[in-house]
Amino acid sequence: NRTLANPTNIVVGQSGIIAVSQDGTGSRTLSYGSYYKFAGGTVPTLTTTASAIDYLAYYVETTTRIYISFIGNVS
Repeated sequence: NRTLANPTNIVVGQSGIIAVSQDGTGSRTLSYGSYYKFAGGTVPTLTTTASAIDYLAYYVETTTRIYISFIGNVS
């Protein structure tokens, strides 16, 4: 289990994709720093299948607000 902490080098307007992959066992979780915001305020649940891959598309709106869109189970 891991935490995606708030970044320290935020650039407003930056965007990208973060790939999150489960190990061979699966069932790992991910928690998020306070800067990360999700649609409807609902934090997504990662795909817990072994070797699964999820994507987190992000956009940095301010130095304390990062919007995340979850794209699950792409593998």
